[in-house]
Amino acid sequence: MVEKRDIDIILNNPIDWERFRNRTVLVTGATGRLGMYIVEALIKADIDWNLNLNIIAHGRSGDKLEQVFGNSLQLPNVTVLVQDITVAIHVEKDVDCIFHTAGAASPKDFTDQPVDTLWGHVQGTRNVLELALEKRVEKIVYVSTVEIYGEWQSEDSIREEDMGPLHCNNARACYPEAKRLCETMFAAYEAQYGIPYVGVRLCHTFGPGITLDDGRAFAQFIRNVLNGEDIVLYSDGSAARTYTYVADAVAGMFLAATKGKKHWYNIAAPDNLITVRELAGLIAGLDPEKKVKVCYDGAAAGGLQYLPFRLGVMNVDRILALGWHPQVGLREAFQYTLESFMQRK
Repeated sequence: MVEKRDIDIILNNPIDWERFRNRTVLVTGATGRLGMYIVEALIKADIDWNLNLNIIAHGRSGDKLEQVFGNSLQLPNVTVLVQDITVAIHVEKDVDCIFHTAGAASPKDFTDQPVDTLWGHVQGTRNVLELALEKRVEKIVYVSTVEIYGEWQSEDSIREEDMGPLHCNNARACYPEAKRLCETMFAAYEAQYGIPYVGVRLCHTFGPGITLDDGRAFAQFIRNVLNGEDIVLYSDGSAARTYTYVADAVAGMFLAATKGKKHWYNIAAPDNLITVRELAGLIAGLDPEKKVKVCYDGAAAGGLQYLPFRLGVMNVDRILALGWHPQVGLREAFQYTLESFMQRK
């Protein structure tokens, strides 16, 4: 499911793969849009550099693991762990490193299942940390979000040590508040038990493997093009977002894991900043039939719980200093994503 092109993008970064030599790496949420790239990149690096690496791919569904990874699961260095992340994790072999990506992260989840979203992140992260404590892992790599910064009022870009207000008395806060608590959990486990960690905060990461019915605007726009439908905006579309192609984001994660000396790294492609209105036009322009148009209907906004405020733009100087260089521009990123769904159709 992961294109060779995308693995090459990841490996075309100054990642210190020797850090994984003779190691066992657990990837939670391996069938998600991030986890599957992490697993496949580790497999390719193991082959290219003969790392003697063991990879444990975790997911809730054995069928989904088979669907995503196919013949890769037949490799002797790859095993699967099928279980819900909210259940205590039991692994017989030693574990040296954990990439923790599991957890719901879409407006549809926040709207329909806020309780499950909250506890999925909090209980899942506790289980990962307890496993790390049992195995005395060398490092956990955690995937957090730009949403932990809350409501950003300044025109300045957000640095890793910044923080804005976040209103906790609504169900939509289940996601950013859970992520904030998880970040505190990592700090607490390090302070009390010495569990080392590094985290990345992502903003609108996408690519092949995304879910098209999860309520995110760009996913809906892609679905509109696939179905030959006009794209309908329920606002003026002036909100601006930074979009990062999944292979670029995963490359940044590996750099933070192998070279990072800080706890947190913002990851966002600074050149891929675009308003929702402009994004709708860009994706509509990818329609092979050239029939999809962008329309406006502010009175018919749906019931999904989107962010109640505008996100700020993250400062990425810290991850750039590790040698990260995002390689995929907006148009080609959405073209790659659209083509992946067209091929499946």
